[in-house]
Amino acid sequence: MRQWPNDPTIAHLIFVDHADTPTADDVAGAVAHARHRGARAVRTSALFPRATEVVLAHGFAPIDRLALLSRPISSRSTPAPGRPTRPLLPWHLSAAAEIDRDAFGPLWGNDAASLRDIRRATPRHRARVVRDGRAVVGFAISGAAGDHGYLQRLAVGTTHRRAGHARDLVVDALRWMHDGGLTSVLVNTGVDNTAALALYDGLGFRRLTDELVIAELRLDADPVPEHGDPAAGATR
Repeated sequence: MRQWPNDPTIAHLIFVDHADTPTADDVAGAVAHARHRGARAVRTSALFPRATEVVLAHGFAPIDRLALLSRPISSRSTPAPGRPTRPLLPWHLSAAAEIDRDAFGPLWGNDAASLRDIRRATPRHRARVVRDGRAVVGFAISGAAGDHGYLQRLAVGTTHRRAGHARDLVVDALRWMHDGGLTSVLVNTGVDNTAALALYDGLGFRRLTDELVIAELRLDADPVPEHGDPAAGATR
């Protein structure tokens, strides 16, 4: 359990192992812990269908649905290199967090601490930025576990879209995964994020039947806020 990025009053319940379905007791214990901490709500990470069933049975409600896409990685399917990217260094994290909030909005945007957590979420990772002059305008964080790759976060600032930056970052990640001997890659994005879905389709990703769900349990009496369009701009 972590603090939700940019909102310390909300607990972020993260399921680390997607292959391990939580039990009702697991969820009840997490909710009790959040209440003890004084949280006004609990939000989950993106959940696969079996985990979604468990949390919804505990009173959580869906607040976002994500499309799940996959593609194989082989020498024949790996795109040619795009424009060069650069390493995402520690002093880039503040700029990356600003880009993330710009791309996703205040509800879904990451802060510097949560971006660090994303980099530590897999045994191996690659974090890259693209720049316009000296300014960082987009970034991607990719991970690897076993022989599978994950495009974990991709964001480009709203004033620098449609310039090919997102494609360059995805191609860089795919080539890193190919060089590392990975066999497949997963990515998710908002079900209505037509720009991201078109990008991934053009790079050989195919949408899977399963969708992921982010769910919320309110622990106070306030009405659920309007969430807007959480998928606008980038992969989540």
